[in-house]
Amino acid sequence: MAKKTPWAVIIIGSAAFLLIVVVGLVAVAGYVIYQQFAFKATAADERTAELEFTQVVARFEGQTPYVIIRDGEPVVSEQKGPVSGTPVEAIHILVWNPDDRKLVRLNMPFWLLRMAKGRPIKLSSTPDSHGGPMRLNMTAEDLERRGPGLILDHKEASGERVLVWAR
Repeated sequence: MAKKTPWAVIIIGSAAFLLIVVVGLVAVAGYVIYQQFAFKATAADERTAELEFTQVVARFEGQTPYVIIRDGEPVVSEQKGPVSGTPVEAIHILVWNPDDRKLVRLNMPFWLLRMAKGRPIKLSSTPDSHGGPMRLNMTAEDLERRGPGLILDHKEASGERVLVWAR
C-alpha cells in the first residue's frame, strides 16, 4: 500500500513555492523600475549635448518654462501653461556640465514628489545666499495642476545647462 503524503507537507511546500515566485516577481519589478528611472551620466561633446537639448525643447515650442532663474533666484512664471488635463507621470531632468563633458539624465516618477505632502520643492544644486538649497514656493500639487510641460530651461554663463520637464 502506498504511503499518503501528510497535508502539512503539501501546505508548507506550496507556501514555499509561492514565496519563491513572489520574491522573484518583486525582484524583476524592482529591476525594471530601477532601469526606467535610473540616473544616467554619459560622456558627450558640446555639439551632442546641444542637439539633445534642442530635440527636447522642440517638443515645447512656444511654451514658457514654469520656473525661471532670475538673479540666481527661482521665480515661478505668471504665464499659464498648456491645459491638457493629462496627469503628470514623471519628471525628467537633463543636465549638461561642460567642465566634465557629461550629459546627465534623470527620470523621476511623480509619485515620489507627491510623497512631499505639500512641502515646497528644494533645488539643491545651487546654494542660496544663506548656503542652503534654494527653496521654491511650489509643491508637487502645483506641478500637477499645471500638467505636463516645460518646467525649467536654464543656462549659466559658464555653459552649464539644466532642462526639466514633466511628462
